[in-house]
Amino acid sequence: MHRPFGIFAVSILLMLASACGIYSTKGRTAGDIKKIAVPNLSNETAQPDIETEITTNLRSGLIKDNTLKVVAENEADAVLEGTVIEYRNVPFTFNADLQAEQYRLMIGLNVSLFNPKDNTYIWKDRRIDAHSDYYLETTTDRTYDRALEEVYKDIVEGILNATTQEW
Repeated sequence: MHRPFGIFAVSILLMLASACGIYSTKGRTAGDIKKIAVPNLSNETAQPDIETEITTNLRSGLIKDNTLKVVAENEADAVLEGTVIEYRNVPFTFNADLQAEQYRLMIGLNVSLFNPKDNTYIWKDRRIDAHSDYYLETTTDRTYDRALEEVYKDIVEGILNATTQEW
C-alpha cells in the first residue's frame, strides 16, 4: 500500500530546506582584519634563534593560508606580537634497555593581536602550544625536522584560529 506524504514528512523537508540557507560563507577574518604584520618574535627560551625560525614559518604559513595578507606594520590592520616561552625536546618513549626511542618536541608561544588603528588589543596573552613526536632512527619519516614542520604548522593554525571568527 502506497501512502502519500504526510504533513509530518513535508514539515521535515521544509525544515531541512530552510536550514541550508542558514550557512554563511562570509569571510573567516574577525571584524575588519584583512592585513596582518608579523614582526620578529622574542625568545625567553635557551634555544638559540628559535624565535627567528618560528617568525619565518609564521609568515610563510599565513601567506600560504591566504586568509590574511601579510604586510609591513604601517599597512596592517593588526600586528601579531609574541614571545617563544617554551621549547622542550624530551624523551617520550623508551625501549627495554631504558634507551630513549621516541622524543616529543614542544613549543609554546604567548601571543597578542594589536590593532594599531585604535591602539587597542583585539586579543591579548593567548597561549599557543604545539607538539610533535619523532624517532631517532633514520629509517622512519618521523624525524626531528618533520616534527618541527608539524609544530610550525600547528602554531600557524592556532594563530589563525585565534584571529578568525567562528563560522
